[in-house]
Amino acid sequence: MKLGKALFLTLLLIVGLLSGCASIEDESKETVTSVNTAFNAQPEKTNSENGDVSFYLPSTMKIEKKDENNVILQKGDQTFILFVNPNEKRTSDVEYKAINAKEFAVDQTYTDKERYGYVKAFEIEDKHYLVTVGIGGIKMTTEAKVSEMSESASEMMKIVSSVQY
Repeated sequence: MKLGKALFLTLLLIVGLLSGCASIEDESKETVTSVNTAFNAQPEKTNSENGDVSFYLPSTMKIEKKDENNVILQKGDQTFILFVNPNEKRTSDVEYKAINAKEFAVDQTYTDKERYGYVKAFEIEDKHYLVTVGIGGIKMTTEAKVSEMSESASEMMKIVSSVQY
């Protein structure tokens, strides 16, 4: 009877641990939905700038570094890179096509009359993903754990949507 109890408790512990982890399948679906919502929402008001580019900076992020086409942002220990290519229109798919990987956990596009948006994510190491969202020549990238992917991607789309130049 003791062996049966030990086996039962071990299985219960394993099931409990697994149910607490976000699955990449569930998080991928949530990421596609949350980025779609951010893409279709009214852009946030700009409150920061880099040269001729202005953009919305959430209060949870701070600017670490700026150069001509990039802004490095920090949120806790997570780094984000905002890249603006002013030579590409908002309807361009050049930046989207430039992201290559053998297999994507997320690969979704969003379009309207004036914009070509996207989100792509692929695994770079165990349960860590490179996540990129963009509209035309504007894109933002970060590394995220599975559990952070949807929230990070949604926040990045809010920033990308707000960019003006």
